[in-house]
Amino acid sequence: MILKYKEEMQKNGLSLNDLPEDARTGIDQLNDVLKALNMLEKAGKKPSEKTLRKIKAMDKWVTYEIYDHLNDTDKNNTEMPFEDDEIIDEIKKDIIDDNSTVIPAKPDLSIQIELEIKNMYDNGLHSITVEDLKRKSPKCYDLLFNSYDPEEDNGIATSYYSLLENKNDDLFYIKKL
Repeated sequence: MILKYKEEMQKNGLSLNDLPEDARTGIDQLNDVLKALNMLEKAGKKPSEKTLRKIKAMDKWVTYEIYDHLNDTDKNNTEMPFEDDEIIDEIKKDIIDDNSTVIPAKPDLSIQIELEIKNMYDNGLHSITVEDLKRKSPKCYDLLFNSYDPEEDNGIATSYYSLLENKNDDLFYIKKL
């Protein structure tokens, strides 16, 4: 998403510290919304048109704050058009599929798990005992421990790797997908 306020800052050689408090606060709020938007995209979903319009309105408001700063005026005397929490809540609702009772893991955790499995695989580790998993990959271990069912197949699958239990030899096998 192209943000007009960033273009204006670059065009005028401005840094965040050059801007007045209102503009900086608006940018912080906009960045929080963009982080939530990134979570939505990582969940494989697209934002609604309504959400995109709200983000554009926030960008426009911040841009006008920058114009006021550059022109030493105070024409943008309205409040931020939307609260960041309101938009973030909308985005969170979009992340959860109405037909699903499963709430996706926090992106930070899923990224950490992906990295732990990747590191083991990249270091030539293609099978691991549960004891070694606890030491080398604590996030994976915790996830498996908290959801372990002795009657079911257990493991973790990410976008690029799988860590699956083989009950015959009590090992977990790591594969690149």
